[in-house]
Amino acid sequence: MAPVRVAIYDLDRTVLRTPTFTLFLLWAAWREAPWRLLLLPALAALMIGYALRLYGRDRFKPAAIRLMLGARIAPKRAEALAADFAAWRVPRDVPPGAAACIARDRAEGYRLLMASAAPEFYAGAIAAALGFDAIVASRHQRDAAGNWLPILDGQNCYGEEKARRVAEWLAANAKDGAVHIRAYSDHVSDAPTFALASEAWLVGRGDKFVRLAARHGWQAADFENTSVIETR
Repeated sequence: MAPVRVAIYDLDRTVLRTPTFTLFLLWAAWREAPWRLLLLPALAALMIGYALRLYGRDRFKPAAIRLMLGARIAPKRAEALAADFAAWRVPRDVPPGAAACIARDRAEGYRLLMASAAPEFYAGAIAAALGFDAIVASRHQRDAAGNWLPILDGQNCYGEEKARRVAEWLAANAKDGAVHIRAYSDHVSDAPTFALASEAWLVGRGDKFVRLAARHGWQAADFENTSVIETR
């Protein structure tokens, strides 16, 4: 039986050049309630506390969402914000090498899976805009009316948790045969996901990334390069 082919892509600084979380919050606040930008000092304080490791992502991200978007996000509001944000970022923030790799993997019959720590409600819109088949991302709780809440549903989809979620997806969607996996990410925090892959690609520019990839036995990819990467 031919192996199932899956290409796993990180989002921030991989599929898109610019990290999305803070950008999305600022963009949504400016679009919906510009007065919330007066709360930027509080957002900066949250970011400093996170940088100083006073708390982790699981506390920082819900607090930042609550601050800039409010205590709940109605489904239609979430859908509209996500779709408009995706339309703004895609394709203008997609590096040419990322676009080439996605097109190549799709042409070679790979199922495209986005795996990101970003909130699922907007990351899913970005994945859809790029033609991905599925996404695993940070999930948020909903209330009885279906409103999105600034409360994580489970753990932040990062590091070991992302790899666990990817493995769970593979078990459900690629269980009928062997799997050949390509994985792309800009950060060593995705080493657990790379460990699941047949081909692991560290995305970045310069000799530092090449050396780091070689040290871990990964391949290096420069997504600012327009040429399609030749795999081994």
